[in-house]
Amino acid sequence: MATKEHSLYKLVSKDQAEAFAWSFEGPNTEAVLYPFQFPPIRADEVRIQQTYFGLCYTDCHLVNQDWFPKNYPSVPGHEILGHIVQKGEQVTQFQIGNLVGAGFIRDSCGKCKQCILGNDQLCGQVGNEHLIPLPKFGGFATHVQLPAKWAFPIPNTIPQHLAPPLLCAGITVYAPLKRHFGANKTVGILGIGGLGHLAIKFSAALGMKTIAISTSQDKEEEARSYGATDFICTKNQEQMVKANGKFDMILSCANANTVDEFIAYTNLVKSGGDFVMVGIPALTKVELQLPFFALVVRQISFVGSLVGSRQENYEMIEFANKHKIYPTCEQFEFENFKGAYDKLLNGRPKYRCVVKVGNAPETLKQ
Repeated sequence: MATKEHSLYKLVSKDQAEAFAWSFEGPNTEAVLYPFQFPPIRADEVRIQQTYFGLCYTDCHLVNQDWFPKNYPSVPGHEILGHIVQKGEQVTQFQIGNLVGAGFIRDSCGKCKQCILGNDQLCGQVGNEHLIPLPKFGGFATHVQLPAKWAFPIPNTIPQHLAPPLLCAGITVYAPLKRHFGANKTVGILGIGGLGHLAIKFSAALGMKTIAISTSQDKEEEARSYGATDFICTKNQEQMVKANGKFDMILSCANANTVDEFIAYTNLVKSGGDFVMVGIPALTKVELQLPFFALVVRQISFVGSLVGSRQENYEMIEFANKHKIYPTCEQFEFENFKGAYDKLLNGRPKYRCVVKVGNAPETLKQ
């Protein structure tokens, strides 16, 4: 049971709780149950009773301070799905009972240059309010409260237990694929894991020639079943050399461990092509050097991509629903959240971990 109290979320006894969360009280600690009451709902917010939520390795990085210092207790989680049970008086786009999802971005100002340009995921005017787990409670909970503008309607035709990862992994790969779309482009999906397996599906459904790139030869059959037309094993030197300069775009869903590995990956890109990174390693564990000469003389664009805008989220959900693009998930009960988190942190889930909330809000009060 939790011992540290968050300044915004009152720690209470189980019988007085409005919601229950899995909280972390420090880096590299075990999750503890946190019964709590919400702060008063704001006029622009909704409260969501979750049916399912997903886990992402980003949450592990945040808990363990791999990217930057963090205050505790912390309740991360940004793959949110459930029904609206309460809404502020300014919320008109949703009704009580609507099924919605939410992802990594919590809020945006709507007034800054990036918001006006449609890049509202890059809003820098709301400070820590910008991201789901900083500093508010995120999705590792039975209920979540957040601004309605970053909640998205979820069609009933998308299976609920497969929907949460679309709000993170789905938009993370869909957005850059759509931005760099070209009907005749050859796209390499580097890393066939939680992000990569969805990237193959989205890229193929968009109509681009999609080639899977992995360290594991045994993933070839599965990658092809997702829509890849070819497969490259990075440990096969002959295959790698043959593929040099073949790709209009590499979407990097994995991280190189050495400079030589990274250079080998960039060699796959055509002159004038794009190398797009969406995976972020622990900053304390890897430091890579860019191959500046190759980037310049071959005019390769090296770019990052942060999830997607609100508009891109709407488009992604519609596209996934139309083409039946769903993640491969392992499912856990809310009471076994620790098992899900341990599988993500120390194991190799296939490919996402999803937690079913079920009747937890009622049973945990008993």
